[in-house]
Amino acid sequence: MTQNPDGSPDPGRPGPGQPPRHPGAGGPPPWPGTPGGMTVPPRPPMTVQLRLLLRLTLVSLGLSVLNSVIEVFAAPTTIPGLDGFGQVPGLQDTGLALVATLFGVLLTAGLYALVYFPLREQRQWGWVLGLVFCSLAVLGDAFSLIVYLLGGSLLVGLSTLLLVAVNVLWLVVASKPGVRAALR
Repeated sequence: MTQNPDGSPDPGRPGPGQPPRHPGAGGPPPWPGTPGGMTVPPRPPMTVQLRLLLRLTLVSLGLSVLNSVIEVFAAPTTIPGLDGFGQVPGLQDTGLALVATLFGVLLTAGLYALVYFPLREQRQWGWVLGLVFCSLAVLGDAFSLIVYLLGGSLLVGLSTLLLVAVNVLWLVVASKPGVRAALR
């Protein structure tokens, strides 16, 4: 600390080698009303586009779960030309399919939660993660759609087509400027 001309210490000014104590001296400005002066900036207002994106996220999750259930019961168990590929002798196909579907649904719900909750808190990293996951889902589901339609599985193909449409709509809504404006 430095001293005043009368020899008393000056608490407002730092001494040599000490960092400055006021916000205008090169540090970030403190946010008022917090101990230490720092806090998270206030949230931007929630936009209509972000609310729509949150709803589309839940709709996509529901359709994904429904699509998985339909795949278990209505999808062909083998792809033409790959009969017997990947089968384990003595293992029931239905039980294995149900366990695999349950695991897939839980994993999918976890990934949707990883996008939904940060988006609800208006976090930009949730939006980026959603873009990545949704883009990969559209590519994978488009491939599955071709396989189902070529294999003659119309019900599963239609449910997959609906899922692809909702995910493409999610990508379109996510690219709107109102969504980016509501994120921090």
